[in-house]
Amino acid sequence: MLSKYTFLTGAPGSRWSGVAQLITDNFNYNKSDESSAREYVHGEFTGHKGSYFGPEMELGEDFHRLEKSYVDKLRFQAMCDSAFSEPNLTQSKMIKCHQFAYGLDWLKENIPASNILLVKRPTEVSFDWWKEAGGWDITYPDYSWYIDDVHMRHYIDTEIKLANLFVQKTGNEWVKFDKEWIENNFGTLTSTVSVNYEDVEVCLIRTNE
Repeated sequence: MLSKYTFLTGAPGSRWSGVAQLITDNFNYNKSDESSAREYVHGEFTGHKGSYFGPEMELGEDFHRLEKSYVDKLRFQAMCDSAFSEPNLTQSKMIKCHQFAYGLDWLKENIPASNILLVKRPTEVSFDWWKEAGGWDITYPDYSWYIDDVHMRHYIDTEIKLANLFVQKTGNEWVKFDKEWIENNFGTLTSTVSVNYEDVEVCLIRTNE
């Protein structure tokens, strides 16, 4: 079933960006939000690619308080679409925001014909990987909203707990991110999934119609 949007959320260091790239590169997604200005390369990998939303970031500075900021649901969708140079393509759009963790109920209830994709790894593993990937030196996106290491650990833990609550409340379960899960939800995958994702869990939840 075609989704207008896939709202992706995962705490920093969850490998959510890698999950996003694997899906958008292999399936029918609008990639017109990608540009050289929206890339961060870590080692030999493009760690971040395409638009990111959230406070202190390029777009969606109020995405951490959706319920208060977006009484007008169409204004929210217009903000999501604004990252794409060709927003009217029929392909689904991947909308990435760490802080969607604080508005999961709002997304599920207010934006129809879409998916919410949650990604997680344990708190300390996520924090350590985020630091290894560049931490505060990451040039895109901007992580200044998280303030410092102490706050970053707290926010990672909070975002994971909120995701867990949402998954439980909606009667869903976390599952391992692997080729079987990808093919069950998106279609045939010709490439392999790196062993680096062995500790990554995901949950895909459909929004209300």
